[in-house]
Parts: sequence; structure tokens; C-alpha cells
Amino acid sequence: MPAVAASLEPPAPTASPSAPVPGPAIEPLLPPSEPAAVPPSDPAAISPSKPAAVPSEAPSTPATVSPSAEPGTKDSAVTVEPLADPMSQPGFNPVLGEHLAAPSDSAKSASGAPAGSAAAFGQRSGTFTVTLVTVVLSGAPNNRISDFQFSQAKQSILASNDYWRAASANRLGMQFGPEYRDVVITANSTDQYYDLMAKITAKLQWTATPNDALVVYVPVAQFAGGVLGGGFTDGSNSGRVIMPVPSGFTNNVVTHEFGHVLGLNHANSLECSTGSSDIASPNNTWGDSACDSRDYGDTMDLMGLAQYTTPPINAYLWEYGGFGRGDEILDAGVIEGSKAFTLQPWGGTAARRAVKFVDPASRETYYLSYRNPSGANDAGATDNNRGVMIHKKDARGDWPEAASLALTPSSYRFSGYYNQNHAWQQGSTFRTARGTTVRIDSLGTNATVTINSQSSREAVAKPFIDGAAAAVPALGTPVSDVICGLKDNGCYRGYVNGAVLWSAGSGAAATLNGPLRKAWLDSGAQNGPMGYPVSAQGCGIRDGGCYQSFQGGEILYSAASGAHLSRNGEIRSAYRAAGAESSILGYPTNGEICGIKDGGCYQTFQHGEVLWSPASGARISYNSAIRTAYRAAGAENGILGYPISGEICGIRDGGCYQAYQGGEVLWSAGSGAHLTRQGGIRLAYRAAGAENSILGYPTGAETCGLRNGGCYQAYQRGEILWSPTTSTQITHHGAIRTAYRAAGAESSILGYPTNREICGIKDGGCYQSFQNGEIFWSAASGAHLSRGGGIRLAYRAAGAENGILGYPTNTEICGIRDGGCYQSFQRGEILWSPKTGPVITRNGGIRNTYRTQGAENGALGYPTNTEICGIRDGGCYQSFQNGEILWSPRTEAHSTITGPIRTTYRAQGAENGALGYPTKTQTCTTNTQCTQPFQNGTLTWTPTNGVVSRSK
Repeated sequence: MPAVAASLEPPAPTASPSAPVPGPAIEPLLPPSEPAAVPPSDPAAISPSKPAAVPSEAPSTPATVSPSAEPGTKDSAVTVEPLADPMSQPGFNPVLGEHLAAPSDSAKSASGAPAGSAAAFGQRSGTFTVTLVTVVLSGAPNNRISDFQFSQAKQSILASNDYWRAASANRLGMQFGPEYRDVVITANSTDQYYDLMAKITAKLQWTATPNDALVVYVPVAQFAGGVLGGGFTDGSNSGRVIMPVPSGFTNNVVTHEFGHVLGLNHANSLECSTGSSDIASPNNTWGDSACDSRDYGDTMDLMGLAQYTTPPINAYLWEYGGFGRGDEILDAGVIEGSKAFTLQPWGGTAARRAVKFVDPASRETYYLSYRNPSGANDAGATDNNRGVMIHKKDARGDWPEAASLALTPSSYRFSGYYNQNHAWQQGSTFRTARGTTVRIDSLGTNATVTINSQSSREAVAKPFIDGAAAAVPALGTPVSDVICGLKDNGCYRGYVNGAVLWSAGSGAAATLNGPLRKAWLDSGAQNGPMGYPVSAQGCGIRDGGCYQSFQGGEILYSAASGAHLSRNGEIRSAYRAAGAESSILGYPTNGEICGIKDGGCYQTFQHGEVLWSPASGARISYNSAIRTAYRAAGAENGILGYPISGEICGIRDGGCYQAYQGGEVLWSAGSGAHLTRQGGIRLAYRAAGAENSILGYPTGAETCGLRNGGCYQAYQRGEILWSPTTSTQITHHGAIRTAYRAAGAESSILGYPTNREICGIKDGGCYQSFQNGEIFWSAASGAHLSRGGGIRLAYRAAGAENGILGYPTNTEICGIRDGGCYQSFQRGEILWSPKTGPVITRNGGIRNTYRTQGAENGALGYPTNTEICGIRDGGCYQSFQNGEILWSPRTEAHSTITGPIRTTYRAQGAENGALGYPTKTQTCTTNTQCTQPFQNGTLTWTPTNGVVSRSK
């Protein structure tokens, strides 16, 4: 459990004999019939959700609570008595809320930044989902938060939402989430608020997640020790708030506690027994034992002891928390000589309405703002609280950097709870601990101030240079005085083994003689792209290397690589994001080089490059097979252009890829590294699933110049072919592709594929269409071509694989009798000749007889129609060039050859006549006699008698 952050609690204030006694710090709570005023809020700004169920961990016999009182009647569940004057109670100390744990991601100032410069979080955005809870203490089971008080509690969250939305330029807000009513916890009203919150958090099993907040109301008038509320930060965008029953303070306190949730500490003030307006704060401590911070002492600030109102947070906390648009505070930098500035009301919305400056001697940052009641929520800026307020970082804050310190005209302990003398008035002069002055010239609609520093440049620089030199003993003794007049009015001092340089923007840093300093000098020193050093040389990094940071980047050195610049910019950002010298890239091996294609730049490293262009950004190209393929293709000057992603590994089969403007390079151990360039082939490959598809990884580059201007690319399990006519189609490994390639692929009669292989047809078969045909495959038939032409047309007209023929069992064969062609199928053939066209002969008695008689080479020649059935006695027949074959169940299949016998047979009615079906084929014993028997007779031919019919 995190420790409670220390909270300095000053002794109870005593009233000055001549001053009126201030009112009590805690206002008597009002009963529901006289509710404390709650500012109206736009309900649309926050959307309440439906109440959630109370967790199941409540006791099996919960304490009985009284019904909620209706508005206008006193709540019988909570008896609230007006509080006695807290100042009269021994040891009482008002506390707006301690808080647990510093923000987990609070940022420190950048190296070389002025002391106390804020900007910890940057500009955040998001809507907090608020879990709202009311509890019942087991030690007071009849006390509860009434429905009316619950509505006041919700109004306080609305008020906080309005405040922080305005402060964040509408980037941060709140919305209601789950609501838990009357959650029973084992506790008493005298328990410390942080113990109560720990029990409630555990009871609800609430855990901190980004943009979540837990708000709890407890039915007590105040917590132990006079605490009016507690705020807990669980990171920069999550936290918890615990509150007593609503009162006139509630809107302020809830908003204040959400400030803690957002990572802000308190707005304190300087308190000195000597009345000093400022003291130095070396090493985050006060340099004068007579001075310390007064917690909540800035009573003009929400994060101080404002109590009744919700005034703006001061300029230091504003910048530290990343609020506003980012243009509200003018950065005047290090002050030299005299400079005048105009301040506009801090409670307003103008840009550059406040000023921050750096004291040239102490390097502390001071913030000036004009508090004027014309500003929003700044109604308290009257009398001596109207004027210029001055803030800096509180050196004693329990969170680093997160607390502010008001520097008031008098730091004597003020009486009561409210300081009536926060602001510097017209004609007054504030003096920093090191002598820089701020004169208040005028107060009106705006305020004007003059900041004056009389230190010489050399005098300003010398303490910083001496301090930096003392930290680097290797410099040796000085060999020159401090000399100024360098770039940006900087200064330097020479030493035996180097120099120390200083400027207002960089601070002081040493450069030691050696490869780092030589590379810096060769680049133009402070006048070059690196600017001034911002840190001393550091060694002991990877491979015994060294580095030094500069305004414009870093210089890195190793024995293997030498010393080279890493300039600020996208290339350096990508290098650092990858891990800089500790990454796979290692050390730079040259400086950044620009002027390449499309205005791009690149920098080489021990194990790769970083390339940048305006269109692609900066991307790493590691030494690898992918980079080798990329460079072989011409790198940024090739078809791929610049990389648009880093190399990404862990894909299928342990492969890697990198994307480029014009495509990708993919690698696997099984395939090597190959390009897939933008175009139809890559689109088809990606649409199929790229390396995860049936194709796997590419095994070669895209190759063009094929037939009809086509292109193809080979993959582990197939190819993609493209032509202007067919676009892109896949042929993947398998019997169909093997048959296609065996036929000559795109150069064959089939041409290019016109669709991809389609499976799931009859008998689990597959097919693929091509420009001039198809290839069919089944497990029983294998893969065979069905090329464009009469045979394929007849096959498709017969139903293709779903028809009587089934799948092809060989490819179409030509060069047979009379220039004919044929193709065999599972259940027949298709024969074609120029005279007959394509005709099917299907498996069966007729086809068997046809083949037995020599098929197209026999007496019958080619078929002239398809087999026709349904004739007499369930018979069938098929016509040929020179006859017919007839079949019946009783007679089987026999031919009738063109000639006098067939002519007579047909004249007598063929199978429908007296003769019936033929029972044998016609035979001729000599040239002078031929005979053919039929079911019911015989036909005999002789030259003398012609055809003679004999009945059985």
C-alpha cells in the first residue's frame, strides 16, 4: 500500500487583536430544507447511467436505514448539528484533502530546462467515467446519504466537469458510470478518511483504469482531523475522491480533489518569519531556515484554501498539468537587461495573457499573472488580491514539481484562513532571491510590468560554466576567461582538455577533447546543426561507446563505428524509438544525408539504415535478407520507393515482411526474400490472404514480357498471372496447374486463366477456366484440358462434368481421319470432323459396337447425331455418316451400313417395320452377295436380284 504523502499542517491560526475574527473554516451543514447553493450546470454536459447493483459482499443482515427524506423535509437518517468554531477546538487543522502516491507517469523537466519549468503531462484528453458510491458505516448504521444529498453529490460532479472542461479547452470531462447506494463497510465515523477509502475500494473491487474515477460519499459531517475531502491519484488519468455529506464547500472540494486525480498537488504560499518575498531553493530545499511552505496558503487558487469558490488554478499548475490550449503563457526566457510585458486577466481566455521568465542568476522560473475580477471565476480578486500574482515551483512539494508557491508582498504568517494580500500592487517591486526585479507599472483593464536584470552576460554565465566544469574533472584547469558573444548570445570557457559552453536555451555543458568533440567541431560546433551541448559526455554504453547530447541531437561514438551525428528529426526519433545504439541498428556509421529521391534523407548504421521522405516518414531498414532484396531492387529509387513500415516478423512459418510505398518484401526460411510490387498481382495475392493463403510466400519477383504483354509471379504453392485482357488470376499447386504448365501455360492454346481454381463440384472435383478453355479434375479422372472449340461447346451443352459424359479423361486429340478430333470422357467421347461437327458417343452398347467396327475409321465414319432412345421396345439408335447403330434389350447393338440393305430396311419401317431390330451386322461373303439378319427375317442383296426379304 502506498504511503500517505506528507502534509504539512500549520498550527491553528490566531486572529490579530486588531483584525476581525474570520468565519469558521467549515460552514455548518444545511438540512435539505435549506440546501447549500449548487451552481446550475448543463445536464447535457454529463450523461448519468442507470444505477448499478450493490456488490454481493454486503452482510447477510444489513443494517437498517431510514427511508430517504424528500426535498423540503429534514432527513431523519442523518442528524447534522452546526459545527462549533473550528478555531476554538484544540488541535483542529482544516485540510482540504491529503492524497496518496505521486502520479505514476509524471514527467521530469527535460535536460537543461530551467529549474521549476513545468509542462509535466502535456495536453491530455478523455472523459472520466465516474463510479458514484454512498456508504453506510457499520458503526452508525442509521446514517446514510439521503436522495436529496445524493442529487447534491451528483451536482458537485457536474460542477467539477464544467470546471475541468473549461480549464482543458474541452478536452477533459466526466460522465456518470455505475452508482452504488448504501454499501455497508465495517468502519466508524472516527476512522481516517484514507482507511475508509481503502475499505471501500476493496469492497467494490475497484481497480484504476485510464479515464476512470471513483467518488465516494460518507454520511459524516467531516472526516477525522477536520478533513473536508480526500483525493487519490492512481496515475495521470485515474483516481479516487472521498467526501462527507454535501455542504456549501462541496463543489469546491470535489473540484479540488479532481485536481489531485489529475496529478496536481497544492497551491501553497511562501511563509517566512523575516517577511522575505522570495528565497533561493537549492536542491529542492529552502535556502533560509526562517522560511517554509504554507500548505493551501494560496487562497486565490482552487488547489489552495479557496473553500467556497472555484477560482482558476495558477499559471504554474496550469502549465504543469497541460491545461488550456497551450498558448496562454508567454515564455520570455532568460531575462537580460530590462523588458516590459502586458498581462491580461488570468481568468479570461486571451492567448499569452501570462508571462514566465527565467532568473539569469538562479535559473529559477517565475510565473506572472494578472488577477482581476473581470476574469471568469475570479470574483475574489478584489482589494489587495487584485493585481499581479507571482508563482514558482514549491521546493518542498511531496510530489516532485507538482506543487506551486505563491510569492506574496508579505510572507509573514497571515491571520485566519484567507490571505487578503496575495497580489502585487501598482508601483510595487518584487525582487527575486538573486536580484532580478519585477516592477508593477500599471493595473487597469490589463497590467503592465517591467522585468529588469542588471547582470552582465559573463557574470550570468560564469556560475553555470564553473558548476559544469566542476562536474567534469577531466577538463583540467581553465585556459581562458568566460567569453561571450557566441550564437544566441552564448558564452564559453576554454580548459586544458576541452571547453564549457553556455547559452540561455541550453544551460552549461562540457565538451571533452576526443572523437565526440571533434565530430561536433567538424559539424560547425554551436553554429552547426547540433547547436550547444546540453549535457556532459557519457560513456559506458554498448560496446564501450560514448555519447553527448546537444540542442540539435546527439553524437554517438564506438571504436567500431567512429563518432557520428544523430540530428533531431524523424530519423533520430525512429532510431531512438528502436532503442538507439542498444537496438539492432547499433551505432551510426555516417551522418544524415539528404537530397535523395523526393527530397528524402537517410542515415546508415552498423546494422541497417533509417530512410525518410515527406510522404513516408522515417522507417528502419535493418540488415537482413529483406533489406538486401530492397537494395537489389534499387532501394528508394526502385519500384518499391521508401519503406512505410518497419520490418515485422512473427508471421507464418517464422517469416518477416516490410511494407514500402510501392509494395512489400516478404521473407521466410523456405522461400527467401522477394518483392511483391503494387499492381494487380499484389492485389490478388493480398486478397487471397498473402503468405497465409494457399500460395504461401513469393519465390521470385514479378516477371513481365510474357505473351500479350502479360506478367506473372511465382509463389511456394502456385503462381499469379496477369494480362491486360484477363487481369490477375491464381493458379495454385495441384493437378490442374501441372496440366496447365504441361500444356504450355499462357503460351498454350488455353492462354491466361480467367478465374481461380474452383472446387466442390461433382464428385469433389475442381476446375479452372482459361481464355480458351478449361481444365477439369476429379480424383477418378485426373486433370485434363477442355479447350475452346466444337468439342468443348458440345461437352458444356451436355452438362459438362454433371452431364452424361462426366469428367474428361484425356486432352482433345486431333489429326484423325478427315482432319477430325476427339476427346475421351469418363462415360464416352466427343468426336468432331469438319463435315459432322462435334457429336457425343456415350458409353454403352452402341458405342461399343461403333468402336468394335473401327469407330471413325470404320465403315460408319463419324457420328452425325447423339444417341437417341425411347424408340420401339425401349430401344436406342445413333446415326453416323455411313449408317446407324440400333440397340434394343433383346438384340443388343448392331449397325446398318449405308447401302441397298439399309435402304430397303428403312423403306420397310426400320425397327418399327416387320423386320424389327437387326440381330447381326451386315456381312458380304463375296462381292456379289451381302446379308443382314433381323429379328423377324433376313435381307439379302445380289446384283442380279437386288434386295430380297425373307421372313422367319
